[in-house]
This record gives sequence, C-alpha cells and structure tokens, in this order.
Amino acid sequence: MAVAIVAESQTPDEPTRDIYFEVKKRGLPVRYIPIQRLSVKIYNGEAIVETRRGPLEPSAVVIRGLGYVIDTNTLMRRVSALRILERKGAVAINPVDALLNCRNKLETVYLLSKAGIPVPPTVATEDLYYGYVTARDMGRVVLKPIQGSRGYGAMMFEDAEQAFQVMRTLLIAKNPLYIQKYIEKPNRDIRIIVVDGRAIGCMYRVSSSWKTNIAQGALGVPCELNPELEELAVKATHTMGLVYSGVDIGEGKEGYVVFEVNASPDWRGFKQATGINPAVHIAEYIERVVKR
Repeated sequence: MAVAIVAESQTPDEPTRDIYFEVKKRGLPVRYIPIQRLSVKIYNGEAIVETRRGPLEPSAVVIRGLGYVIDTNTLMRRVSALRILERKGAVAINPVDALLNCRNKLETVYLLSKAGIPVPPTVATEDLYYGYVTARDMGRVVLKPIQGSRGYGAMMFEDAEQAFQVMRTLLIAKNPLYIQKYIEKPNRDIRIIVVDGRAIGCMYRVSSSWKTNIAQGALGVPCELNPELEELAVKATHTMGLVYSGVDIGEGKEGYVVFEVNASPDWRGFKQATGINPAVHIAEYIERVVKR
C-alpha cells in the first residue's frame, strides 16, 4: 500500500476525503484507516503495525489527527503505533513529533518565540496566586486549554477577580492554567495555509465575537497575501517541523502576531472563501515523496 490516511473518525471529514480523492486521482493506492484500528504486535524482535486486514507497510502515512478527547494512555498507544510506522520508513505527513508539539499550545508558543516569531505574552502555571497576579498585571487576558482547537474552552476576562474564580475551578479539576494577554485587533484574524514551504492562500476570518474561529461562527473572506505575511507563515510552519499547516495570525497594534499553528487544519471555510483546495497541493507533495 502506497498511502495510508489516518484519523479518529469512523467516517472521514471533508478535508480528509479531499486528500483521499486527490491521492487516488494520481494513481496511488490509498486507504483510509480510523486510528483506533491500528494495532501493534511485537514478537521475535520485530514490531508490526497492522489492522484486521493484516500488516501495514505504507510509503506515506497522512495523519489527520491523534484524537480530540482521549486520555494519556490512549494518546501514548496511538503515538507509538505511528512512530513505529515512521521508523519503519513511512513518511509521516505531518511528522508525529511535530503533531505533538502543535497539540501543546505552550510548546508551540515556546518554539515560535525562540525562533523570533511574534506571539502573545503567555504564562502557564499551576499556581493560583501566580495566575491571579498574571491576570491582574496583563489586564485583558484569554484563558485557554493547553490542548484544544476551534476556540472551544477559551474564555476572555477583563476582571482578574472573575478570572481568579475560573482559575481556581480549573485547578481543582487538575487542569493547568494557560493565560495569554489579549491582543487588540480588528474583528478578524488571518488564516494562511502553507504546504511544502509555500503559502498557497489566505483568508480573513471575520467575526462579531472576539473569537474568530470558523467553528465559532466566523465568516471566511478572501485576503491578499503580502511578502511579510507569507514569510511569517512559512517560517512558523518550518519552525514547527510541519509539511503543511494552517497558521492563524492577528493584526496587532505593533504588527502581526502568530496565535496558532494548526497541524491538521480544517479547510472547508478556506476552500469556500478562496476557491483553493489544499488537498491538491498536499497530494502533489505525497506523490513526489512516494515516487522517490
């Protein structure tokens, strides 16, 4: 089998289907596999990743997600299965370690900041008083889960006393505090899709709310790429070790700020806004690496 596409859903979502059909158009054998169906067998000094249909030996594995609401044990098992495929020679798109780094918002912000990419001032802690002082000193803050996507669970506070009550509840539930200074911006942000070192297009995500996620009701509107935006998005993608990504950028008062680098972006809104299907570019990359 040349290409395996892996995600958690039993039925692939639209971006995953897009990749499947674009790969198939190029004459490459391709199969969609729910990640729960990947089993690992280790015996006689050999490790095998297989499904009920037998061992998998793909040239490339497209990882569209590790799972959204899963415990640590499940995550570790899935990561190990995918790493074994990588170590046996499959090209992972995106690489497993890069997916893990992007899944962790704190790790993402650290790596981007270290590379000189502008990010919001950020604090992560399990110390309630430290979190309270952070909220008080920053003024307007956003409290987010360290893992998460689509804006779910993100809360904005202008009052440190209100933030304190929510932070206390999170810590009681054994959740760390991830606090960012709110970046003043227009009622929009910018989503740029990068594939294989090139920004293929961008859109504004316009919202009547402070959240600008399409999943939260924002509207995708085409925007023009400029050299600064393109360079920033490509650098962020490269910094995170990704083949393709969705980079979210805010237009702050002091310039552009990178909010997120998504390793498995949903591009339905992007396709509608721009007419560009990222799967075409991803499939072209897959074809090149499989045929090397």
